[in-house]
Amino acid sequence: MCSINIFGFVVVLLSASVMSVPVKGPRVAFDDDVIQYSNDCNCVCGMSNRQMRVIGGNITKVHEFPWLAGLSKNGEFYCGAAVITRWHLLTAAHCVDGIDTHTITATLGDHDRLDKNRFSTIQVRSIKKAVPHNLFDPSSYNNDIAILELDEALEFDARIQPACLPNSDYTGQIAIVAGWGRTKEKGETASILRKVNVPVWSKKDCYNSDYGEQRLSENMFCAGYEKGEKDACQGDSGGPLQVKTAGGNMEVIGVVSWGRGCGRPKLPGIYTKIVNYLHWIQETLNGECLCPPPSHNPRRA
Repeated sequence: MCSINIFGFVVVLLSASVMSVPVKGPRVAFDDDVIQYSNDCNCVCGMSNRQMRVIGGNITKVHEFPWLAGLSKNGEFYCGAAVITRWHLLTAAHCVDGIDTHTITATLGDHDRLDKNRFSTIQVRSIKKAVPHNLFDPSSYNNDIAILELDEALEFDARIQPACLPNSDYTGQIAIVAGWGRTKEKGETASILRKVNVPVWSKKDCYNSDYGEQRLSENMFCAGYEKGEKDACQGDSGGPLQVKTAGGNMEVIGVVSWGRGCGRPKLPGIYTKIVNYLHWIQETLNGECLCPPPSHNPRRA
């Protein structure tokens, strides 16, 4: 994340030629009942570890976002992801497009990547299969979403928990983006997980940004500040943007997708709009147990 001279996070830089590509395209339909929660999962989603101690500044509480995962390629950290089931992670399609999945590993339950004692508590998994959205366009980043299937199920504990999927787009609310990305546009990646609060823009405001309406599809949304400064930055593409619900749990509403630079005025971060992909996610999970939020009331027959 990037907050001018303050801290670090994600998003890829696109070239000027890519920025001019129009991306009007199909919007994935959804309905309010698409998320089929199971009553037998023995888990709940979206529970932040608020009781953990604060390290300082904009650094997160230890395991504050227990669904956050780090992806490494040939041992080098390069993208973020979010746990959605014991077997699956949600990330950006461009994080896996054209990459041999056998070179990717996912690290769960991490906080300080330089802590030598972390190996007794983190869980590391290989990727069995990567499923980018079939309509992902690498030239425009439309439909920039993917699901990773792990080679071994995760063991949920206080450090590792699943995220909740959204039931709204949360326009106008304050969201939180977190990751180990660069602390500024040309800076180093962070060793300790960091976070930044960013407001979710309306479609109109997003179109009025310096990107322009023709650059943005219905599957994207903006989050950030008009004056810049606080933003996602290079290093954690694929990571989650989350909001706290009235019920106290957190929902992941966006996937860090792209942006022009980090923290520049009138150029907010662009996120994949997860609520547009609930049907696709449900189908791709193929019946895997999806943990409900704590406020979920199962329907009785």
